[in-house]
Amino acid sequence: LIELLVVIAIIAILAAILFPVFARAREKARSTSCQSNLHQLGAALVMYIDDYDGHYPWDDLTQGVQEGVDPTWTWRLMIYPYVRNTQIFVCPSAPELSSFNATWTDYGQAAGYAINHVHWDNDLGNGAEPPPGHPISDIHFPAKTVLLTDFTGQYVISHFGTQQHGFVRSDDAAGRHNEGCNYLFCDGHVKWQRPTQIRCSDEECFWSNNG
Repeated sequence: LIELLVVIAIIAILAAILFPVFARAREKARSTSCQSNLHQLGAALVMYIDDYDGHYPWDDLTQGVQEGVDPTWTWRLMIYPYVRNTQIFVCPSAPELSSFNATWTDYGQAAGYAINHVHWDNDLGNGAEPPPGHPISDIHFPAKTVLLTDFTGQYVISHFGTQQHGFVRSDDAAGRHNEGCNYLFCDGHVKWQRPTQIRCSDEECFWSNNG
């Protein structure tokens, strides 16, 4: 009986050690699949840009006056013709965020990724604006400018300090993949980063066109 209890105790200890390792490995696989989604969305954005005189899609467009009430469609619907697959908009680690069905209007539909709209209003005149609606020539440091990222269902990731730097993510998706998440940058590469690695200061800002 004592020997049996010892064996059970050893198995329990090994399970306690190995289960977190297996969980992290499983999440790593999901993160890799998520990165593949972002690469495909990045390719669709490149095709969109080629068709629209070198301009990124707007974060959203509203047919009327009141956003979210008048018919509104987002960047997701704008680039959908280039992918023709709604599953690409679903992060494998957040399958519940899958109400985007490529029908107009998609303003209230949920998906796993958001476009960078952190510095959403250039009212301070310092050029700290995100890519949507801009020509690619406005992106000074494409390899350091976030375009898309994991998010919590909404189509944009915003920070209501407008041009105020110092933004650090604290939303649930910021740690979706083993304490970090995936980012598509304007040069087309995708990288996993912790929230504090995406810098937002007067000296360097990954959320801003002018870096």
